[in-house]
This record gives sequence, structure tokens and C-alpha cells, in this order.
Amino acid sequence: MAEDLTELLRRVAARSEGLVELEPGLSEERMDAWPVPVPPELRALFRETAGMRIAVSPVAANGYVAIEHISFDHPYNSGGYHGADVSWYQDHAGGPDSHRFLYTDTGDGHVYVDVDRESGAWGPVFEFWDATDTQRIAPSLDAWLRDLAGHVEAALTTAGTEPRAFGREFLDRWHDSRDRPTRLTPVPVTDARESTDPLLREVAARLPDTARLVDLRTTEGLAFVDFRHPVTCRYTRHANGTILAATPWTGE
Repeated sequence: MAEDLTELLRRVAARSEGLVELEPGLSEERMDAWPVPVPPELRALFRETAGMRIAVSPVAANGYVAIEHISFDHPYNSGGYHGADVSWYQDHAGGPDSHRFLYTDTGDGHVYVDVDRESGAWGPVFEFWDATDTQRIAPSLDAWLRDLAGHVEAALTTAGTEPRAFGREFLDRWHDSRDRPTRLTPVPVTDARESTDPLLREVAARLPDTARLVDLRTTEGLAFVDFRHPVTCRYTRHANGTILAATPWTGE
């Protein structure tokens, strides 16, 4: 049986000698206020911790130490971040009731988990930037966190707890794990409506003519898609995150 995720994260944090810190858990009231339902197994995790902070540089730059912050209650989900309106990012990902942001990096990557609007199921984990390219990086939040914990443990084994060595090793491993995705080509929704696959036809029938979609069931693991719309797009995911679509969007 797979190790309990909460225990795995605790073990990694304890081994790190302070390089990894788990945040205090979330209350039931806080989770009930979210616009999406929280499955029981994730509630159990979130009650124990609201996320984790991984120190990747012990040297203060611009007044702060570099921290990779994974947060299950990421401020992007509330539409604000350090006083800035980030509703654009919520809409880019399909709307605040269709996902939960987990992490933002310094390269403008935004990581979120899909939440199916019809079933309420939490599905794959995706990453997007400000353009029209995106990728599926894990089949579930559980898988993404286990993968992350694995990179931390591998970095600790190789580099130990010397902060600079650990930070370099962890970031190299984490970034390298996303370097070789399967590249998928989207199809116009008008073509998908003529597909022999009933699920593709069903999803395509509900999308505007300008949309493009890709069937993520055709591959496992890391999958990259560039929708190549001439303007910004709004992503949507369907059938528990197995079909990814993008519709041209002005960003307004």
C-alpha cells in the first residue's frame, strides 16, 4: 500500500533539518468557503497542512530568501496577490470554480489542479504561462505531491542538508523532470465534432467554433500543448480533465 501522503510529507520535512517546512492545516470552515468541493481524502491532508515551503537559497536577495511555496490555499484562488488583482489568471485557467491554484514560480509558470464542474472531482495538475502553451504535469494532486517529495528526498540523499547544495540539486531535479514532455497537436473543434469518438463529439458540441481541443487520453505522463491561438486563450477541461480545450480570449 502506498505510504500515506501526510506521513510522507512529514517524513521529508523532518529529514530536511528545516529546509522543508509544512504549514499549519486548514479549518473545515475555510475549506467549506471554497467555491469547489473538497474530496474527503484531500480534506484529511489539508487539515494537517495548508502547504509546504522549500528553501532553495539561504542567501537573501532583494531582501528575501528564495523559497518555493506550494499552497493549497494559494492567494490566487481568492483573486488577489500582494494587493494585485489576479482574476485574469483565474479566467485564463477557466474560472474560479473549475480549478485550485497550487504554485507560481519566478518564470511566470502557474500550477493548478483541475476540478470538474459536473462531478466535483479533482483531476490532473496543469501548468500554464501567459501565452497559449500549457502542459499536464501530473495525473492528480496526490501524484504531483509524491513526485515533489521524491525530488526533495533525492536531493537530500545526494547533496545533504547544506542549503546551497540542496537548493541546486532539488531545482535541477524538479526542472529536469518536466523537460521532455509528449507534444500533442490540438484539433479545431469543428473537426472534433465529426470524430468517431463519442466523448470528443460531446465535448466539441458544447464549445464555440473558434475553440481547439486535445485528447489527453492518448498519452500518459507529461503532455505539452501549444494551442497557437493568435490572442490569449481561456482554457477549459472536460470529462475529469481528460479533454483540454482553449478558446481565443481578449483577456477582458
